[in-house]
Amino acid sequence: MDETGRRQLSPTGPRGADRTATEGPTWQRGAETRQGAYGRYAQVYDRVWGRAPYHRFVDLCLEEAQGPVRRVVVAACGTGNAVRELARRGYRVAGFVLSATMLEQAATKRRPGLPMGFVRADMRAIPFADGAADLVVTLNTSINYLLEAEEVVTALAHLGRVAGPGGTVVVEPLSERFLYAGFEPNRHVVEGGLSLDASYEVHGDLLAEHVRWRVDDVEVVETYWQRWYGDDRLDRMFAAAGLEVVGRRAMWPSIPEEPARGRTLWVAVP
Repeated sequence: MDETGRRQLSPTGPRGADRTATEGPTWQRGAETRQGAYGRYAQVYDRVWGRAPYHRFVDLCLEEAQGPVRRVVVAACGTGNAVRELARRGYRVAGFVLSATMLEQAATKRRPGLPMGFVRADMRAIPFADGAADLVVTLNTSINYLLEAEEVVTALAHLGRVAGPGGTVVVEPLSERFLYAGFEPNRHVVEGGLSLDASYEVHGDLLAEHVRWRVDDVEVVETYWQRWYGDDRLDRMFAAAGLEVVGRRAMWPSIPEEPARGRTLWVAVP
């Protein structure tokens, strides 16, 4: 993708205002806010989540598009799995992420001939032109790493601006089921030299994800925070961002795996 195309269509989404903390339901607006979460975790992220059914996530997003799709932006794209899947299907796709280390991992998935690109960017200030994409997607509860409602509204407004008239925005927010049940199969992973444990704590409407892993006798511990927004509040935030919610698509049973239960895609148009 050339530089002109990158300005028109390319996001590398970070986990937006992801904060990384070490203890307690508090945080500081410092380097983590500017750099995005999942810093060191990027090194093992795909070993934990790489087998997730991204092809089915992509299927559902495409099925919910309200018009023809040629250009797709994946906001907060993580290590680029959804971007790669869309590019393999021939869509012109760009992913953006705030975390530099997640971006590095995503960049390794670029292949000659695939119409895909990545850029480091923030959901609160997306560097793409108005109407640059026909479909804008953000999965894996990325919007919930924005811990203030005003930040969420700003991010949603940018997603809608990039989709433009005739475009579609698909957002997967944090589900209430995950908030209280977590994702058991990925709480404990021992495989190929990796030992990982993840645990979750709820502090009111804040969810703390504590991740501890060891590779080659090097141990890392990180904590990430998300804020849960209920359906009524999400409705108000979408409206405040100038987006009309036109549907909510349950992932399960279309995706029959247990982790899809309770997860929902919110579909909106500018």
